[in-house]
Order: sequence, then structure tokens, then C-alpha cells
Amino acid sequence: MIRKFLPYFIGICVLAYLVKQATGDGDFKVFLEAAKLVNSGENPYQKWIYIKEGHSCLYFYSPLWAILLIPFTHLPNFIPNLIWLLFNVWCLYRIGKLLVHYLDLELVSERQLQWILTLTFLLNLRFILYNFSLIQLTIFLLWGSLESIRLFREQKYIRGGMLLALIINIKILPIVLLPYLLYRNEWKSFVSCLLFLVVFLFLPAVIIGWDFNTLLYQSWWGTINPSNEEHLLETGLGPHSLTALIPTLLTPTIGEINLPRNILSLSESSAILVMNCIRLCLVSLTIYFLRWPPFKNAGSRMKELYELSYLFLLVPLVFPHQQKYAFVFMIPAVFYTSAFMVCLYESNDKPTKKLFQWLRFPAMLFFVCTTLTTDGLIGKELNQISQHFKIVTYGALVLILLLVICRPTLFTISTTRKKTS
Repeated sequence: MIRKFLPYFIGICVLAYLVKQATGDGDFKVFLEAAKLVNSGENPYQKWIYIKEGHSCLYFYSPLWAILLIPFTHLPNFIPNLIWLLFNVWCLYRIGKLLVHYLDLELVSERQLQWILTLTFLLNLRFILYNFSLIQLTIFLLWGSLESIRLFREQKYIRGGMLLALIINIKILPIVLLPYLLYRNEWKSFVSCLLFLVVFLFLPAVIIGWDFNTLLYQSWWGTINPSNEEHLLETGLGPHSLTALIPTLLTPTIGEINLPRNILSLSESSAILVMNCIRLCLVSLTIYFLRWPPFKNAGSRMKELYELSYLFLLVPLVFPHQQKYAFVFMIPAVFYTSAFMVCLYESNDKPTKKLFQWLRFPAMLFFVCTTLTTDGLIGKELNQISQHFKIVTYGALVLILLLVICRPTLFTISTTRKKTS
């Protein structure tokens, strides 16, 4: 009886939660207000948009995104908020389905799959809820990235290129997939995306005129330009990328909490140079995951998931001005490592058991850095201290270590041994 009605009870609880969040003042209000400004012929990149008492934001997204939202500006904010939140629930469902597709279900039991999905959900729950509370775009961007890869794999190049180009246009983060497509010899996919990027770049001019469209894109680039001073040294509690971590370790900075966090006292220019070198090292590490030579396919679904996991993990680390909600991009990496460790756990092979025991320590460190630092568990004050020291970013770096160790060949060997035993 309980099992019969449990899905309905969960559905009601989720809907109640979404309704509550839709009544708030999340970032979607910024998008809608920007759409209103564009509709009235004003530049949204030159104004602080009021959210609530003591809190205003700048608009960091594309002119096309603002134009797409213009029809929703005629409705009370609650309605587009709720529509977007419901859409995000569907996106999460699709992300799960797309990730499961990468597993060989002949080697993974139903019970193991349930554990993998549960661990993935729980270990990312903090960042998922943060996206819902702020009514953000990141879940949509991750879904669009994975869905476009699926469409390319099925040789649906037009639909895949259109979707990938759209999400890159809205927020540039998924652009990491473009060099990946080239490396994997996906020329049709790359060209399709490139063509639609050009189309979406000029499409707003049909509605708002060439001059206004050009002005908006110039203003947008002026806002997101990574060489801007505000994107080189981020000292507040909000940002959590390498831009927020490395310079504050290497040079004295004044944050929102009066606690020293630098281990060296370099000049700002030296600290920024070191940060960019570390960025370059992480980007170069992509070759480890993709392997040499280039211009060949991944070889297996699990290998493709392994590669994409690292690419998506780079997004909240390498790009500047990334908030906690951007760490939803860790979902594929968490799914992959969860699958790896769940399958290792039940293996009777001694080397496999030894590897699992060793992996427990970085896995636990990742859990502590990314999950146990949430304010719902440790309180607001300790949570702010963890944000001051960018503990979530350390967790993402630990996840890179886990990915380096958990190679797809080891996963295949361990699951095959388990099946034959």
C-alpha cells in the first residue's frame, strides 16, 4: 500500500517545493527584467536589476535569451518561474536517462544501478537545490549538452547543432564541447553547431534591428570578458572557481569574513599569472582523458562518459565568476565515479578490493568538501567560513583525482571479472 502511494506523495511534495520557490525572487527575475528592458529598447547590461531589498544583479546572459523571454514578461513572475522549475525537473530526469545509457546494463545489476543513481542524486543535491532556489539555468545547460551529444551520436546533426548552439549562445559555458567534437573527428557535428551559432548571433537583429543587436552583443562581451578586472581576482563569498581560490591563496585579500587565507604574499599580477598557469595545466590534462592520437572516436560509451565528465568538471573550475550552482556540471563525473565504486565494492577480486579501499579516502574527502559544508548541516556561520576558504572548489579538485584513478579500462575489467566469477 505504501509503495503504491509513495510516488504520488513524493510528487506532491516536489510540486509544493516548486510552488514555494516560484513565489520567491530568484535569478529568473533578472532574466525577465532584462527581457523587459530589451523590449523597450534599453540596454540591460548597463543597469543593476533590482531583485529584492538590498540585492541587485547584473544581467550576464545573451541578447537572444532576453528576446526569447519577452512573451513571458506579460505574465506574473510566478507563472514563468514555475514553468521553468517544472522544466528543470524534466531536465534532471533526462540527464539521469542519458547518463544511464552510457552504462553496460549487462554488467550492472538493477540494484547497483539504483545505488549509482541514488549516490549521484544525493552527492549533487546541494547544488541541484541551489539551482532551484535561485531558478537558475545550469541544469538546462547540462541537459542540453548531453542531449546534443546523443543527437550527434544518432547522426541528427541539425537538431544536435541547433541545441548545442542555442545553449552556447545563452551562456557560453558549454563551448568546451566544440574542441571536443573536433578532437573526436565529429566534423559534421562541429560544422552544424558553428552554423547555428552564426544564425543565433544575428537572429535577434530580425526583431530588434541590426544596430541594437550589435550594441547588445558588444555590451554582453564587455560584461563577460574574462580579462575584466573583476574576473581576475574574486574575493567575495559567492564565487567558487579557480579565479576565486588561487589568487586568494597567493596574495593578501580582504573578503567578507575577516580571516586570513593566503599562504604567500605575491603581487596580484603574479598571483593571476600562477592562476592562469594552473588553468592551462587543467585544460592540458584533458589529453590524459581523451588519450592520443586525436581524430578517432572514443571507442566505447563508458570512455565517452569518462571524457565528458572531465570536460564538464572543468566548467566551474576554469571559467571565472562561477557560483555554487555551476557545480551541477559535476553530475556526470559523480555518476561515473559512483558507478565505478559501486561495481568495485561487490567485486571479489583482491586487486579490485584493494583499489576500492584506497579510493574510499578521496571519495570521503570529496563528500566532506561538497556536501557536509552545506548550511543545512553545519549552520550558516560555518558554511560562510567554508565559502570564504572555497572548500567546494577543493572538492571539485579531489573529484579530478578520482577521475584520474578510475580509468574506464579498470571499470571494464572489474565488472567483467565480477560477471565471470
